[in-house]
Amino acid sequence: MAGHIDRARAARLMQAAGLDALVLAAPESFGWATGAPAGVAANWRRLGAAIAVVPADPARPVGAVVSDLFAGAAEAAGCAPLHRHVTWPETADLRPFLGTAEDAATLVARANAQRAAHFARPATFDRAAGLAALRALLSDQGFASARLGVELSAVPAADLPALEAAIAPASMTDASPLVERLRAHKSPAEIALLREAGLITETALLSLLPEIRQGTTREALGQRFLELVRLVAQRRGTPAVTAWEYVGFGASPWSSPGGIARGDVVKVDVGAVVGGYSADLARTFACGPPPPAAREIHAALRHAFEIGRALFRPGAALRDIHAACLGAMHRAGFPSYARGHFGHGLGASIWSEEFPYTAADSEVVLEPGMVMAFELPWYLDGLGGFIVEDMLLVTEEGAETLAGGGLPHALVELP
Repeated sequence: MAGHIDRARAARLMQAAGLDALVLAAPESFGWATGAPAGVAANWRRLGAAIAVVPADPARPVGAVVSDLFAGAAEAAGCAPLHRHVTWPETADLRPFLGTAEDAATLVARANAQRAAHFARPATFDRAAGLAALRALLSDQGFASARLGVELSAVPAADLPALEAAIAPASMTDASPLVERLRAHKSPAEIALLREAGLITETALLSLLPEIRQGTTREALGQRFLELVRLVAQRRGTPAVTAWEYVGFGASPWSSPGGIARGDVVKVDVGAVVGGYSADLARTFACGPPPPAAREIHAALRHAFEIGRALFRPGAALRDIHAACLGAMHRAGFPSYARGHFGHGLGASIWSEEFPYTAADSEVVLEPGMVMAFELPWYLDGLGGFIVEDMLLVTEEGAETLAGGGLPHALVELP
C-alpha cells in the first residue's frame, strides 16, 4: 500500500478495542490510509463518495469504495477489493480501440459496449450507490457481520441512518478517537512533507519582512506572502504548493483596516501546504518602536513559550505543558489569561489544526513521530495581535524544531 497508515500500530489499537476493521469516511483519512485521492465527489463531504476499510489483520490490504474517475489511482495504490460507483462526469476509455480509421462515434460505441441499457449518471454522486458498494466491499472482505469501528466524526447526521442500514447486521462503534490517535503519528514520508512545508514557510516569512512598513495594507501583505511561497517552492522544485495566511496589525488585529502605522504590532501567522500537509509558523513584529505595553505582553508570551518548549519530549503530557504555560502567564502578572490550547497536531486536514491539542483536558502523552505546532498567542484589541509559534517533531531524545529555528522569538522592531 502507498498510504501512510502504520498497520502494525493500527492492528494493536483495533485489537485492544475489539474491532475487526476500521471504516474511514473523511477524504483526508481515505488518502492517508490508501495513498490514493478520494476524488472530487468527496469535496461535498457527504458519505459514500470515497470510503476505505482497513482490516485489523495488517497482512490484508485496505479495501476501498471510490468513484469511477479515481478508481485507477486506488487500484495503482493497491486497494483490494475495490468497488466503484459512477459520478457525474462522462468518461470512456478509448485506448484499446485507437489506431484504426474508425470515426469518433464508433470508437465511443465500442468503449461503452458493456454499458447497461438506460445507463444514466447522477447530478453529482449517488449516495445509495456508494453505500451499496460499501456493503459489497464488506461482504467481499468477510466483514458482513463484523465489529466495525467507524470514523463517525466524518459522517453527517443526515447520512447516518443510511450507513447503519448499509452495514447491517455488522455492529458499529465510533472509532474517531482511535483514528485520531493513529493519524497523530506521522510516517517518514509525512514528516518529509511537513519539513518541506515548514522550510518554505520560514523562507517566505523571512522574505516578507521588508514588506512590513508604514502604509502597507493587510491585503497586500497577505498576497505578497502567498506570492513568496510560490516563488520559494518554484526555486526548490517543489510541486503543487498552496498556502494560507493570517496577517494582522494595529489596534484591531483581526480586521486590520487601512495601512500599517508607525508603532503598530504586526502578527504574521502563516503556512505553506505541500502535498496536502500544512505548516504553521508565526512571529510578531513591530513597525518602529512599539508601545511599552506591547513589549511587556510579548516578553511574557516569549517566556511562557520557552518554559513550555523545554517540556516537549517523549512521555510529556500535553495537559502538563498547557498548565506550565498558563502558570507562567499568570505569574507574569496576567492572572486572567485563559488561552484554551497552546498548539496542535499538524498534518493533512481541512485546515492547519488537527488532533492532538496542547490543552488542559488533553489525555495525550507525547510520543516520537508526532509533529506539533507549539504556540503562545494573545489578541488584544487596542494594542495588537501577539504570537510565537514553532513547528516541532517529537523524537526519541526530545523535540526537533522543524520550522522556526531561523527566526528570532523576540519582538522584532522593523525600520
